[in-house]
Amino acid sequence: MRKLAAALVIVASVLLTPAPAAATGNGEWAVTPTPAGNPGPTPRLYFFLDAHAGETVKESVRVTNLTAKPRSFVIYGADAYNTARNGGFAIRTRTDAQKDLGSWVRSQVTAVEVPARTSADIPFTIAVPANATPGDHVGGIVAMEASASSTAQADGATVNIQRAVAARVYLRVAGAVVPGLGVPELNLDVRAPLLPTITGGDLEYTVANVGNIHLVPAATVTMTGLFGHRITVTGATPASDMVPGAQGAFAMRARGIWPLDVVTTAVAVRAEGDVFAQRTERTVVVSWTALLLLALLITGIVLLIRRRRRARELRPRGLVAAR
Repeated sequence: MRKLAAALVIVASVLLTPAPAAATGNGEWAVTPTPAGNPGPTPRLYFFLDAHAGETVKESVRVTNLTAKPRSFVIYGADAYNTARNGGFAIRTRTDAQKDLGSWVRSQVTAVEVPARTSADIPFTIAVPANATPGDHVGGIVAMEASASSTAQADGATVNIQRAVAARVYLRVAGAVVPGLGVPELNLDVRAPLLPTITGGDLEYTVANVGNIHLVPAATVTMTGLFGHRITVTGATPASDMVPGAQGAFAMRARGIWPLDVVTTAVAVRAEGDVFAQRTERTVVVSWTALLLLALLITGIVLLIRRRRRARELRPRGLVAAR
């Protein structure tokens, strides 16, 4: 109870403002940068900040309660990352170890109760370490509900669920900017058909942000077979902002592969600023049944040619008339 009372005392220093008519979030609360001035213009959706190593940046985040009853939140900073599958943009949880921007965030207000239809502007600072590397450091300022609002079953146990909404923070530390993308892995798995029929395959490739700024890559995947015949490819492609050092794997499905084929797969990724990377692989597809039938067909053609040639050689020649 004493800890809760102390948290509520801190809330007294938070500026409360009427909730805006519309805000982004999960429908119940929203977290956005505080507008410049109060009241100010339409709130920024994300924080885009610049700083030098060793500098401290002062900012403010707005937590808006969109419901008809008071809501309590826990406020914290967190690192951003990309999921291994499909490279989705995500923010680390409060219990995760924060190793980058999330560990630089400081705020005297770590818990807040926001009245119904009201916003709370919470000041915070970002203390950039003196040895911070140049480029983008990405994270978020998170408002997580103070207590679980639902439960779920996982492996036979009941798990309490606390929902959270974050305002993204893109902090660029002064220095050399080096954008870069890569396609470190590309693999096509084709299950060669037993019968000589058209088949398909499972394609998986990895896109990596190998530079020091955040990028939103777009991928183009093309596949061709023998004699340039087109192979159809469907499935996931990058659609999320990728933070520096992150990578994600994307799965696709190929259709239209011949039972005897040489498949050329090319993955090209691009991002704003003429950032480009490409990887090409070739995969040999062999259906042993088709190969056997092809061998039998070739053998039959060779035997037929030999038979016709022999028949011509044994054919009686006409007698030559005497003079």
